Amino acid sequence: MKVLTKKLGRPCDTDAGETRKLLVKEARRSFADVGYDATTNRALAQAAGITTGAIYHYFPSKLDMYVAAYAEMQEIVQRTFEEAAAGHETFTDKFSAILDSIALMSKKDPSLASFVVGVASESQRHPELSIAIAPLRVGLGQFLAKMCADAVARGEIVPGINAQVLQDLINVVLTGLSRFAIAVNDQQRGLDVIEGLKRIVAGTAQHASAK
Repeated sequence: MKVLTKKLGRPCDTDAGETRKLLVKEARRSFADVGYDATTNRALAQAAGITTGAIYHYFPSKLDMYVAAYAEMQEIVQRTFEEAAAGHETFTDKFSAILDSIALMSKKDPSLASFVVGVASESQRHPELSIAIAPLRVGLGQFLAKMCADAVARGEIVPGINAQVLQDLINVVLTGLSRFAIAVNDQQRGLDVIEGLKRIVAGTAQHASAK
């Protein structure tokens, strides 16, 4: 009788892909919860169900793992924003839909907000992180830049606020929402703030259109 034995070595492509996804997810949570310095391969390997040495098959360094976690976060946020804005014509409706999508993202995976908030401080402590993730900001930035430029061109924004200022304001709001969610740890208050922002944006747009 022939005995089948499991081959040792590199995992198959399917297993490798799933394990990599799991590692990135666990890494993002760890970076969000305990920070870059305190995140260890041992803890991540245990969470992913692999050996510590096996991590190097997926990521040569912790910096590579952080970059992968950041890339995934950017991809999730950009896809969510684009899907939320699709089908809406005005800036008010697009931004309101984006704000609603933020609430859903935070509910589905609270670690996203914590990770986003931690990026700035981690980049200051570790300049190599800032350099490595800089190219990954382009996609989301271009999406927001176009949305803002279109809004200004259509006269939806009050005079004196150009596209760059509007985009900067959006980034401030998005970062602030993430920090607020972590600080208060109260989902209902977060939802109330989002509803308040939507009303303010709607009122500003109406004021602009009335002139």
